[in-house]
Amino acid sequence: MLLNNTMLKYCIIIFWLTLIFAGQLIASDNSIGITKQSLGKDFGILTGDIIEHHYIVNVPANFSLSAASLPPNGELSYWLQLVNTQHKQTFLDNTIRQYHLQFTYQVFYAPLSVKSLIIPKLAITFNATDSDRIEQITLPDWPFSMSPLKEVIPRGVNTNQVVQAFMKPDLKPMLIATEKLKRQLLILAIITVLGVIIWAILRGYLFKFSRSPFQVAYRQVNKLKINKKDLPDHFRQALQAVHQAFNNKAKQALFFHQIEDFIRAHPEFSAHQQQIVSFYQLSSDALYAEYNDSQNNFDQLLALCQQLAGAERLALKK
Repeated sequence: MLLNNTMLKYCIIIFWLTLIFAGQLIASDNSIGITKQSLGKDFGILTGDIIEHHYIVNVPANFSLSAASLPPNGELSYWLQLVNTQHKQTFLDNTIRQYHLQFTYQVFYAPLSVKSLIIPKLAITFNATDSDRIEQITLPDWPFSMSPLKEVIPRGVNTNQVVQAFMKPDLKPMLIATEKLKRQLLILAIITVLGVIIWAILRGYLFKFSRSPFQVAYRQVNKLKINKKDLPDHFRQALQAVHQAFNNKAKQALFFHQIEDFIRAHPEFSAHQQQIVSFYQLSSDALYAEYNDSQNNFDQLLALCQQLAGAERLALKK
C-alpha cells in the first residue's frame, strides 16, 4: 500500500510536469519568420510577364512592420521593375502578429535563348512597439529562367519526342514542416496515457492486489446502500461483504469468539475493537433476530470500513 501511494504521487507529479511542458511547447508552435509563400512558376517567363510573390510572415505580437523598409515602386534593375507593393495585417493574438506581403514585378529582359535570372532578396524591418528593438526578416532571392518567344533548348521531360521535349516537369509542392505537430501529438498521447493510468489507479482498477479488503467492502456496501430495492436482502449482502473483508484480513473465517486473537495479530485495529464487536452483534441480530431496517445500520458499516482501512494505512506508514 505504501508503494502504491508513492507510485501515485510520482504519477501525478509527472502528469502535471508533462502538462506544463506541453502547454509551453504548444504555445511556442507559431513560427517566427516566413510561414507560407506563393511564388509562382520559375520557368517559361517571357518578356513583359507579371510575377507576383506572396508571403505570410509571423513576428512577435509587440513588433509591427516598418513601412519605410519596403522597397519603393520603380526600377530595381534595367530589366526588372517593382510594379506594386502591398502589406496587410491578417492576424493578432497575445504572442503572434501576422502579415500578408505581396510584391508585383514585371520583367523586360528579352533573351535570345533561355536565360537564368534572379530577383534579389529583400530585407523587411519590424520595430518593437514597447522598446527600440528591431527584428529583420529576409525574403530570399528567387532564381528563375526566362525564355525567348520560342524555346530553342529542349530540356523537357522527354527529349526523345519532339512535342514533349519542350515540356517541363510539374512543380514540386511546398512541403509543410510537421515535426512540431508530431511532437505535440506524442506529448498529448503521453498525457492521455498518464491520465488513464492515474484514473485507473484512483478508481482501483490497477494494483487491486494491494488494496485494503476494507476499502473493497466499503465500495460494495456503498453500492448496496444506494441501490437498495430490497432493503433486508441488500443489508445482509452488505454484512457478508464486511465479513468477507475480515476473513481476507485474517486469512480464515473469523468468528465472534476469535476477535481478541484477531486484534492481537493485527494491533493496528485495537483502537476499534469495540466497533468490531458491535458489528458482529449487529450481524447476529440481522441473521438470527428480527431485522430492523434502520438507515443507520448501513452508515455503521461504512464508518467501520473507513476506520479499519485508515488504521491499515497508518500502520503501513510507520
